[in-house]
Amino acid sequence: MKRIATAFIIMAFSLFYPWRGQCQDETSEDPLRIIGLRFHRSFVIQHTPKLKDEVTRSNPWCVEADINWHLRKRDTWNYCYCYPRTGFTLRYTNFDFPEVLGHAISVYPFIEPYIRPEKPLSFAIRFGIGPAFLTTVYDEETNPDNLFFSSHISFIALLNFSCNYRVSERVNLRLAGNFNHISNAGYSEPNLGINFPSVNAGFDYSFTKPNFIAWDKDPSVVMVDRKNRFDIVAGISAKPIDEGKYEKRYPVYGFTLNYSRAVGRIFALAGGVEYVNDLSLEARIRRLGLVDGDGEYIDHNRAGALAGIEWLFGKFIFYQQFGYYLYADFKEKGDFYQRYGLNFKISDHIFAGLNIKAEAQDADYMDARVGFYF
Repeated sequence: MKRIATAFIIMAFSLFYPWRGQCQDETSEDPLRIIGLRFHRSFVIQHTPKLKDEVTRSNPWCVEADINWHLRKRDTWNYCYCYPRTGFTLRYTNFDFPEVLGHAISVYPFIEPYIRPEKPLSFAIRFGIGPAFLTTVYDEETNPDNLFFSSHISFIALLNFSCNYRVSERVNLRLAGNFNHISNAGYSEPNLGINFPSVNAGFDYSFTKPNFIAWDKDPSVVMVDRKNRFDIVAGISAKPIDEGKYEKRYPVYGFTLNYSRAVGRIFALAGGVEYVNDLSLEARIRRLGLVDGDGEYIDHNRAGALAGIEWLFGKFIFYQQFGYYLYADFKEKGDFYQRYGLNFKISDHIFAGLNIKAEAQDADYMDARVGFYF
């Protein structure tokens, strides 16, 4: 599942950016080629009392470098009336507690809409997700205090807001705030995940002159092919259960009916219902001996209602949904949960994607999805 997730994310952002060689006679609509370098200082959020105070007192620091392309085509600008960047970032993270938390190396693709890039002072919002390699993970005997991660391969997800000031024709200074999260999306336990907000500063260098055309808005250009959309989705995953000296994985199946209504050029409201058959819950119920009044094991099946938002970028849909259990005999962390996902449109009616389900502060599992929309 981790290899599939990594390949899908890289493929998605590769397709979003029109990869091609730069011709010698560059036009004002060709992407700007940019490199950046930044330094982060951060702190760890103690999001659960399960984490020891000394573990969350660390102050991680990061160094990152990225290569990106500032897209300037009219068709791209029409999506959001803005000039987005897309690219890849390589980041090194030192968690400031080497014997317990160690270090991380991560690579993530990102999309970053820019506000006023033609002005000396500009602003941007960055969304990124990708694989992360962790040097030090949980071990029951040698490292029991690291409840953040239990697998060397995990995922980093981040949200960034930046202020950028152009000090010369090709150099921007950058000051930004990040919210960073690393976990393995429920692939192995324990998996509380680490949340570490950061402040970062650095610079960007453009290899070409940053000219931007002042396009006129054309409301008649429709960028969303369906204002109303219905989705039928099937998902599959696997969850681990600790069975003493080893973990055993159980399949998780799910089906979702979803409705989406576009309320802007790149924004939509969505809601739906879902059914989940989580066989790892069935195994836990039997192990714990949880029975109803008739002496039968309680039901492991679940049904929920979902509501959330979508960001529409051509063939890609980023979404966040909040869920409420309409039916769940077995609940550990309350009635509410969250889903975060990315879908890619394969054809006029078929899409594939990845989704992460979380309960409270913990990722429950990641599933691969395929769906039909009309």
